[in-house]
Amino acid sequence: MEKSRKNIVQDVIPSNVGRENRTIRRVPVREKTVPRKMYQHVPSHALRAPRRRSRVSGVIVSFLIIFAGIAVIAVALSLLYSKASVTITPKVTNLDVKGTFTAKKEPGSALAYEVITTSDSAQQTISATDGPLIQTKTKGTAFLYNEQKVAQKILAGTRLSNSTGLVYRTTTTVTIPAMGSVKGSISVGIIADQAGAQYNMTLNAVDTNLKIVAYKGGEKYAVVYGKLKTDLAGGFSGVKKIISPATQKAAVETLEESLKDRLVAKAEKLVSKDQIFYDNAYTIEYETAEPASSDKNTAVISVKGNIYGVAFKKDSLLKSVAGKELEKFASPSYRVDKIEDLTFSIINAKDFSPKKGTPLIFSLKGPITIVGTFSEDSLKNELKGTYLKESNAIFARYPAIANAYALITPFWMRSFPNSVEKIKLEMKQQ
Repeated sequence: MEKSRKNIVQDVIPSNVGRENRTIRRVPVREKTVPRKMYQHVPSHALRAPRRRSRVSGVIVSFLIIFAGIAVIAVALSLLYSKASVTITPKVTNLDVKGTFTAKKEPGSALAYEVITTSDSAQQTISATDGPLIQTKTKGTAFLYNEQKVAQKILAGTRLSNSTGLVYRTTTTVTIPAMGSVKGSISVGIIADQAGAQYNMTLNAVDTNLKIVAYKGGEKYAVVYGKLKTDLAGGFSGVKKIISPATQKAAVETLEESLKDRLVAKAEKLVSKDQIFYDNAYTIEYETAEPASSDKNTAVISVKGNIYGVAFKKDSLLKSVAGKELEKFASPSYRVDKIEDLTFSIINAKDFSPKKGTPLIFSLKGPITIVGTFSEDSLKNELKGTYLKESNAIFARYPAIANAYALITPFWMRSFPNSVEKIKLEMKQQ
């Protein structure tokens, strides 16, 4: 029994061999690498503090440098890419024109008109048969001039010659006044010396000067002379053609209609930029020449047209039409739209003659728009480089501007670019 108990105890309690290596109290403890005396004189927090401050200061300096660089780049880019867009609403007045007006040819009139004249001709071949021999002489009117200090009498039948040698004769006796502050002048009828169409001449001819044949070789040849006052027409020599009245009438109407379009187109080219030439603001005079022989079965019929157009100065017409509405705009800070589109009608068509310069009574109907204008270059030069808050004062100096709104990019820019090329103006209609 006792022996068996000892065995049990031996199984539970290890033997003394190696007991020193197994006891907990014998486990070795790792000593500190820092001497004990060092911890007694230098606190542990004092050893690491200088390193932390150095790192924080470096971070701050780096941040400031980066921020300054970004700021410089941002300012440079803002100046380089900044731009301004100005939306402007100009002052506008809409007016419905409906009235009667009177214009005179005199330049000093409140509303004056100017005459634009040109001519053209057209021909057409029609059926005809030979008739009797016809011979007619060219007729017209000329001015006679006198550069002598004494009056000069010109007898009826006095011969006048042009540069090509064609001779005309005066139809009446006249006396040309002596030269005073201006050379003396008088008009006289003339007729061709012989029959024939070759004597016909227009005012548009290259040479319309006439010399007195009897004075050739003498002192009066250079100081007493003539010049055409009207076209010379009516000369014909040949067989008269017999033409059906209906055929001739139809041909003349066709020629006049084609001439009308051509004459109006030619007159429009003579209108200056500061003038207005309305549709129907003209009269046309047609002259039908005696049908000329082409062959035994045909004839050539010719029609000549002279147009006398009426043109108005835009400014004077606008003042008559718009009246007090123009006082809302500082002259000349406005333009007028659609004034050329007004419906024009001559009221005294039977009595009006632009050729004679009689007064013109007419009506105008339709809408027009008066729009304020200003110098865009001047406005841009005033805006460049100024602060946005100062722009309203600049806009107020332009009476033609009803409203204006400026947008500057980038959004943080508070002033307009220093270059006018970067300032864009956009017009907005009311």
